[in-house]
Amino acid sequence: MRFFRKHLRIIISVGVVVVGIVFLYFLPVGQSLFGIKSSPTPTPDYSGWRSYTNQKYGISLKYPSGFQLVPGKTGPLAEWQLYGVIDGIEIVSIEIPRSSQIRTNFLGASLRVGLSTDTTAIKECLSPPKSFDYKNTYTKRVIGGVTFQEFVRSEAGAGNFYEYVSYRAVRDGGCEVFEYSIHKTNIDNYPVEAGRKEFDRIAIVNALESILDTVQFLK
Repeated sequence: MRFFRKHLRIIISVGVVVVGIVFLYFLPVGQSLFGIKSSPTPTPDYSGWRSYTNQKYGISLKYPSGFQLVPGKTGPLAEWQLYGVIDGIEIVSIEIPRSSQIRTNFLGASLRVGLSTDTTAIKECLSPPKSFDYKNTYTKRVIGGVTFQEFVRSEAGAGNFYEYVSYRAVRDGGCEVFEYSIHKTNIDNYPVEAGRKEFDRIAIVNALESILDTVQFLK
């Protein structure tokens, strides 16, 4: 009987180890067991990228030379976050032009950096109002050494599709957000003879996420 129990324990132990190895093998790339979102791609070659630094808000980042950097608008305004109704500051935004993927259904993408010190904005930073229709992915993304919470949403209308990702954190007495949006049209709206194809979504997401990998907080 002891012999049987001893071997049964050994079989169970081996089985647990095998199941664990199989689980780790099939875990999706870029996903960890602890909900921390790692970089989606190997580190790209940043040598040809442009640099942006904002000493006032203590942030720097890099972006591809083919993208367009748009300085943030001065003064309090709602555009510091998507569909925001509370005042904040849009620090900077980076636009990916439609021309980056020609003859596709890609219409553009943008990354926005925003900040608000409004008490309501801080309170709702990690619990956006239901009207925002954000879904908490319960995934954390490290940006510039700071842990941000990921929220996503999508919408469609008149043959257009929009995808949004919002990374949010309460930092230095404010709600800080890094949000990007991706806009495409329904590929079925184009006649076959137009020769358009579905855009490379992975390439766009990787480009946006790679920009976030360069972020540094200066204070």
